[in-house]
Amino acid sequence: MLPLQMKALVKEEEGPSYRYKDVSVPNPGQGELLVKVKKVSLCGSDIYVYQWNNHIAKTRTRVPFTPGHEMVGEIVAVGADVPPEYAIGKRLCVENHFYCGDCYQCKHDQRHICQNLNQFGYGRGTVHGGCSEYTIIPARYAYLLKTNITDAQASVLERVFYVYL
Repeated sequence: MLPLQMKALVKEEEGPSYRYKDVSVPNPGQGELLVKVKKVSLCGSDIYVYQWNNHIAKTRTRVPFTPGHEMVGEIVAVGADVPPEYAIGKRLCVENHFYCGDCYQCKHDQRHICQNLNQFGYGRGTVHGGCSEYTIIPARYAYLLKTNITDAQASVLERVFYVYL
C-alpha cells in the first residue's frame, strides 16, 4: 500500500530557497509511471537554482517544482497505456529532457535542441523531480536498467543520456 503523503524538496518561489515539506503522493496518469526514488544526485545546476543567481535558474526553470533531474528509482505503479515492459518492481533512470518529437529538430534527430523542450526536475512541462520520495515519469522518458549497477552509479547516468541525445 502506497502512502498518501511524502517528503519532497520544493522550489516554491524565485529567489534563494528550497523547502523540505510534506506533499501528496501523485497518481500516474496516462502513459506515466509512479516511481519510488532510490537515489538522487545533485548537479551544479541544482545549486544555481537554489541560489537563484544566474541565467540557468532564471531561464530554465518554472516555479513551483521539485528539483532533482539525476535519479534512479523503482516503478511502484503504472498509468493507463503504459507498455508492459514497464512493470512494477523494475529499476529505471529518467531522461530529463522531455522533447516533443514533432518539431523540425526532433524530426531531424536533434532532440537536444527541441523547440518545445520541457525538463524533469526544472519545472518545465512537469512539477516533478527526483528530490522526493516518489515521482512521476512519463514512460516515454524512462530508461529501464538492464544491468546490476548500484543505485549510486545509476543516479548519475543522466549525463550519458545527454550525450546519447
